Amino acid sequence: MARTGKDDRQEAVVVDQLLRKLRPFDRTYVAEREHASGVRPFSHVRSRPPLRPAGVWARVMLGVLLGVALTQWPYAHACEKPLILYMVAVTTVLVAGLWGARASWRSRMGFAHIIALGTILWGISLSAQEVLPRVGYAKTRMTWRCVEKHARADSIRPEAPTVAPSVLSQVR
Repeated sequence: MARTGKDDRQEAVVVDQLLRKLRPFDRTYVAEREHASGVRPFSHVRSRPPLRPAGVWARVMLGVLLGVALTQWPYAHACEKPLILYMVAVTTVLVAGLWGARASWRSRMGFAHIIALGTILWGISLSAQEVLPRVGYAKTRMTWRCVEKHARADSIRPEAPTVAPSVLSQVR
């Protein structure tokens, strides 16, 4: 048997009275009956409508294109400033992947979401390729700073020539 709207309103009034007894000075939990349709929600946050498919695909493809472009990075990124610039580019791929994943999730576009998750995974692998050897996890060791500067400074220093004794005997 269906209940009538009058019974619902009476029930809501009773609930409001009970809430007022629990918290007499707090008015946040008391529902205001402005609309005939029912109770006003506690939260005033409005959910956004899903994006258009073209907008979702634009965000997802942006991340994919950035990820593909990083494989063709034209500069050396072994250490210091070039490495920092490269890591900023990799972070941009990660952010673009997250942006596309969020948009595709909200719009309920499964295939676009899978591609965006692949972009995130690609960004993580690009960053791991640079970070893991520098933190000692990989087999080869790399440094964050360039050591060639120090090596060049050592090679400029004058050192005493070392000559083997057999060479000295031949010269005499």
